[in-house]
Amino acid sequence: MTVCKRWCCCAQNVLRKTSIKLIKAVAEFNILWKNVTSTDIGPTITKRFSHAACILKNNMYIFGGCTTNSTSFNDLWMFDLSKRRWIRPLATGTYPVPKAYTTMVHYQDCLIVFGGWTYPSLSQYYQNITMFNDIHLYCVTTNKWILINATNPPPPMAGHSACIRGDEMIVFGGLVMSAAQNYQMQCSNDVWVLDIVTFNWRKQQTTKPRPSPRYAQSLITLDSERLMLLGGIQTLHNRFVYSDCWILTMQGPTWTWKEIAVKNKEWASANIWCNPACRVGDMVVSLSRSRHGWNGAKPLVTSAVRLSALNRPENAPVSVRIEQSLQRPLDRDQNINGRRGVLPRQPVSRQPPANVNNEPIAGPSTEQESDKDVTNDIASQDTNYAAGPSSDLKLNNNVIDLNKKEAMRKNKTKNKGMKIVRQLQEANKYRMAAFACDSSSNNTPNENDLINQRQIAHLENRLEPYPPAAERPDVVYRQPPVIKRNTLTMHVLDISTVLNGNCMNYVSWLCPRLGDMNGAPEELVMYSLVKGNGELIMFGGVHNEIRVTRFTENPQNMYSNSLHFITAPRDII
Repeated sequence: MTVCKRWCCCAQNVLRKTSIKLIKAVAEFNILWKNVTSTDIGPTITKRFSHAACILKNNMYIFGGCTTNSTSFNDLWMFDLSKRRWIRPLATGTYPVPKAYTTMVHYQDCLIVFGGWTYPSLSQYYQNITMFNDIHLYCVTTNKWILINATNPPPPMAGHSACIRGDEMIVFGGLVMSAAQNYQMQCSNDVWVLDIVTFNWRKQQTTKPRPSPRYAQSLITLDSERLMLLGGIQTLHNRFVYSDCWILTMQGPTWTWKEIAVKNKEWASANIWCNPACRVGDMVVSLSRSRHGWNGAKPLVTSAVRLSALNRPENAPVSVRIEQSLQRPLDRDQNINGRRGVLPRQPVSRQPPANVNNEPIAGPSTEQESDKDVTNDIASQDTNYAAGPSSDLKLNNNVIDLNKKEAMRKNKTKNKGMKIVRQLQEANKYRMAAFACDSSSNNTPNENDLINQRQIAHLENRLEPYPPAAERPDVVYRQPPVIKRNTLTMHVLDISTVLNGNCMNYVSWLCPRLGDMNGAPEELVMYSLVKGNGELIMFGGVHNEIRVTRFTENPQNMYSNSLHFITAPRDII
């Protein structure tokens, strides 16, 4: 666009046509998914969810976010939409604290970050969630963070919504901690306005009826005088998931709330509170689980409060809080250099009992109590051998019976059978030493001893390792279970009835496309969805299925740092 006027006109024409094609593709549910994993673009951002995203010029900015193991972030990343690569600006100034559930909007060449929360580490059992009402300004041109000291600030909040209207930032709802409520966490339905020029806050008066207190809703700009509120959730006392629609008219000293009817709710996006909405022309797009997948796995995420471990009771005993904190997923690693892990259990050596009479006994054993009984029986039989050869036949028959019993036990436990064989071999050696007092020169083994040796050899043959699976066609091995995960589908809300001077009191959901879309990602929640130049950009999120966590050994696999682009089909000439 900077080459000459003609190139500038051509570039603007391409952008305009690309936007028109995206609107048409969304209305017809004829979209293309393009997934970009972190390994495809070199240095990349960490996996996370509940972060803040914003589009400024031709770049997408990501700030903050968290994981479920008490990790929050305060890093700022920029994704160049032209070169398709991540860049981390090394800014100066006063950085925000690590936090999630914050908002980030752009004003001129600056990014405004407000609110958010961070939860304590696993070792701080008595510390509660920390909320913030700080304002941080990031200047793109100077690459610097600035902490703003605003006057008359609202209470600390998180999970709120924000948008820009002229020189003002409008904030609605969220979870708040106020002195009027004894700093207890409450849902809010207040409207706060920040004058960006003077950095002065004011609580805006609104008419009744007004939306119910909620958080994690979507706030969409319709025009310079109206905002649309969609969805939300309230989970502190009773769990209410909202799918209603409200319009806030920002005129006069008192702003007006008006509820709009929603048609075709059976085609609506479920759980809009954890599936953010984004405006595309005269439609609002939300990504949610496909219709055929609702009878599948149970959802893992039921509220942001649950993910952040806010369900820890106040003033609970330390044992209760420790037990609840240990239920969070932790990284499974070795205990090396102080990292988390489990120390390997050392084997416990057991000393044999003292032999007062210096009689031959079986060797030392570290087996279970059942193995100790076998050793004691053998030792007691060895002491009876000293009585003379008169009981030789009876004792050998007893040993044969014992061997048969041990062979039956071996079929149940292979390792136990091997240990018993070693015990019988040692017992047989000591037994022959007991008969060494015979001065006869005949070295021919006894017939009963040959039978005993054959029994032992039979047990050893039974304990040979099985051939590999390729040589055993009779054995059928089951394949590991294949995890069939639900995919995301696009839900579209038609808002043309309330735009461009239309004063109809309803909006309607369009009939979604049945079946899975090619290239659609697996179901994620608490991701970010923003509109770029002729495309929708989805980043991050957390999996929303319990069975995904069951088959996942690494907790990091629950989160995502992949980029998904929704575009219109390309025309081939």
